[in-house]
Amino acid sequence: MKKQYLLLLLLLLLTPNLSLSWDNNITHPGITNKAVDYLMASDSSWAFLSGYSDFNVNTSTQLTYLDEGSVKEDYALSADWDTSLWGSQQDSNVPLLSWKAHGYNPKTGEAWYNIPDTQNAYQYSSDIWSDIQTKSNFYFQVGRFCHLIEDMASAAHAHADTHATGDDLEKYGKSRYSDISYSLSGARQPASDGLTIQSGLPHGDLTANTYGNFIKNVVWRTYYMTSYYGGNLVEREGDRQPDSELKRMFPYSNGGLRYDDGGWFVNDSYVIDDVGNNWIGWGIGMNPDWWECPGDSGYFYLENIDGDPDSSNPSESGNGIVPAVFRINKFTRINASDNLNMVLASNSKLLAKIYCEELFKLSSEWVSGFIQFAHD
Repeated sequence: MKKQYLLLLLLLLLTPNLSLSWDNNITHPGITNKAVDYLMASDSSWAFLSGYSDFNVNTSTQLTYLDEGSVKEDYALSADWDTSLWGSQQDSNVPLLSWKAHGYNPKTGEAWYNIPDTQNAYQYSSDIWSDIQTKSNFYFQVGRFCHLIEDMASAAHAHADTHATGDDLEKYGKSRYSDISYSLSGARQPASDGLTIQSGLPHGDLTANTYGNFIKNVVWRTYYMTSYYGGNLVEREGDRQPDSELKRMFPYSNGGLRYDDGGWFVNDSYVIDDVGNNWIGWGIGMNPDWWECPGDSGYFYLENIDGDPDSSNPSESGNGIVPAVFRINKFTRINASDNLNMVLASNSKLLAKIYCEELFKLSSEWVSGFIQFAHD
């Protein structure tokens, strides 16, 4: 969200090299390749995709258009685009400013906060699905849809956070991708693995095998995993915040969740030392590091997670934040009625690493399932 209003909007519209998704040299092709490798390993009928693995559109067969589509869907945006590997960033098969439709907060339906009048990823997915059905470069178009599924497993995209000045998780994912261990345990499809309606959860039934339900199943899981129950925070200093998932993740005794009266010249805020400020009111300090999820009272999203106080410049040198606890079932949503002792466990792992291990696997399994679905 990092509220910069008109300046932000102008920056997004005029700067063509912003990185607004998983990295296009490493992360997007890596996730897509993992999905294809799983299909080939689990079912011999997919052996025809074996030529896919060399990732060079200048020398490979038409089947590799799948990975070309998965990176070129970020039309002309990547600052570190490798022309020797992928050729031109610009492609007539991808709409100009396609990135504007890559965000989707499933709770509010917003694509990106502070960027009005744009489709969200769920709405935009129908355009790509139409291209899959009607255009001759089938695998390129399937690759574009794979990109969209992968973006739904990015925390910022699932929270409509423009992250125009950079994103801690996506930078970590790029620099540490080769160190992240994740194995696929299935090719996921809505009919077999979709979310069902549950009391207290805002998602609907997502079990029909439709292209849109691939988007929704991934983004709802990501949204739940990356939003934390904090309850009704109170403007009282000291160890006064209600017991919650968020408070147990960041205990007061360790510089964790608390209220801070900013004094005469700085706005009040809620503070977590390793994360930063959730500002209260207007004025000085309107570039928050974490905030309450819009339309979802009592749940909070953490943007600054790299352990570096400079939230506008994601750092690879930062140690990152390590929550004291994390939920046992990573994709559940902690509710006010839950016994926190039963749903949380002690943790010693970087939050960014937890995210990458779980979200890379999530997106790759659903990409595998989508390739099957589209091919059928």
